[in-house]
Amino acid sequence: MATAPAEARPPARGQGGTIVFRDVGDPGVFDYYKNWQYRSIQHLALVSPRLLKYKVGADVGPLDYDVVPDLAVAMPEQPDATTYIFKLRPARWENRPPVNGRPLTAEDVVKNWDRFKAEHPNRTLLADVQRVEAVAPDLVRFSLARPLGPFLAHMAHHGMFYVMPYELFGTGQLDKDLWSAGLFLFRGYDVGAEARFEYNPDYFLVDRPYASRIVIRYLPDHSTFLSQLRTRQIDAGLTTLSSLPSAKDLPELQRDLPSATYTRCPLLVDVMLHMDLREPLFRDKRVRQAMSMAINRDDLGRISGEGVWALEYATLSRWYFDPKKNEFANARNYQYNPSEARALLRAAGVERAGPYDLLIARYLWAEQVEWAQYVQQQLREVGIETRIKEVPFPEFASQVVIGGRWNGSLALGQHLAGSDPNEYYTILWTPGSPRLHSPGLEPLLREDQELLDLLERQRRELDPARRREVIRQVVNTVADRLYAIPLAVPVVYHVRQDNVELPWINSYGMEYAVEAWKRQ
Repeated sequence: MATAPAEARPPARGQGGTIVFRDVGDPGVFDYYKNWQYRSIQHLALVSPRLLKYKVGADVGPLDYDVVPDLAVAMPEQPDATTYIFKLRPARWENRPPVNGRPLTAEDVVKNWDRFKAEHPNRTLLADVQRVEAVAPDLVRFSLARPLGPFLAHMAHHGMFYVMPYELFGTGQLDKDLWSAGLFLFRGYDVGAEARFEYNPDYFLVDRPYASRIVIRYLPDHSTFLSQLRTRQIDAGLTTLSSLPSAKDLPELQRDLPSATYTRCPLLVDVMLHMDLREPLFRDKRVRQAMSMAINRDDLGRISGEGVWALEYATLSRWYFDPKKNEFANARNYQYNPSEARALLRAAGVERAGPYDLLIARYLWAEQVEWAQYVQQQLREVGIETRIKEVPFPEFASQVVIGGRWNGSLALGQHLAGSDPNEYYTILWTPGSPRLHSPGLEPLLREDQELLDLLERQRRELDPARRREVIRQVVNTVADRLYAIPLAVPVVYHVRQDNVELPWINSYGMEYAVEAWKRQ
């Protein structure tokens, strides 16, 4: 939406200036196994490689998530449907104790895998991996029990499998320090202020990174962030979880920074209306469908300036089926139809119901309370009364975000920022998961063999086109069952200054840092 500056030749490695990013707060600890959230991971990602990562470039959308090599020389060799052999680049750890510049080898990958399968909160996504073996110093073989269609997507995920120095496992030193075999060297952290990184002259790509330094500045206050953008103290934002400018912020920012680059991106979270499915009223599918039809998703988006209708896995672009365009049969259940909603409730024997508590918290975007108030109003119009109950975020996180652990009420919340539908389906929609999204969901799922069969089919399908069609069937079935009701997500805008080259995607894996540089 801004005129792109004239192309310039990239600088030599480490000669591309200092890029200052903004985040809303500190990482706490750097070891993401102990503090599993994006702030820890995006710091770690600047120093620790992973075998695969996401593609960046001018032709890549912010939510595309195409998989490309990172520490691996190329995409893995696949001699059969359950074997993946990765050849490693000739990488080295930085030259300080205890790694002392030693080569990064297949043994590092194996020992990091051992920790991953024991400690990672979402290790169930890769439970099909039976063995990881170092078959040579630069070759690692992954052997799976069964085919797993999204295996490569899960390995590339920005919150999954990073390679850290195994000599430091169990010492506690990874909580407060970072050892590099990646893009940058860690050069300091001031609590409440910023973290600093300097380019790694021994990075395994001979001409990267371009930037000389990266600074992540912590600015919790959104207005301060906007002010520092306007005065060019901040070069760019980070992820959509870091409170990027909203559609409401955009007109004034474009007026003050007309040559900046603005990348539109839906907030990457699965915003849904949840019910305690143990309640007799909510066990009736007609009631759930009526509640969905009662809500005008376009109006929800307009509260935040712009919005996009969400599926149960948010708005992942490669896997998105637009309910507004009827790209699946049961999309009608997402479309605003209050007269049909009232008819469904009457057919279920419901004239008026409630009041039920509607649990909410303020933590992701500015208008979350206004969204809840609008949902309350629209449910009331069809006959379901609610009382908004704002909950402190730590309590809300334990009851709603981490899994459905509340009683007798509704909740308006989210759970994941994923990059493949199977993350959502395995963690939130599969019997036995500790993170099922709603109370009472487990027995309903166990009885729903049609949905369970589709979830399994999408996991095992290796052909991307065929898998996409299976996922369309899952989306259609979820839109019929509505064990939770996908709503919409606000649109935010990533901003970078006009003298910064940065092919941004919405990833806390910092893939774009390898290509970022500042024109002087």
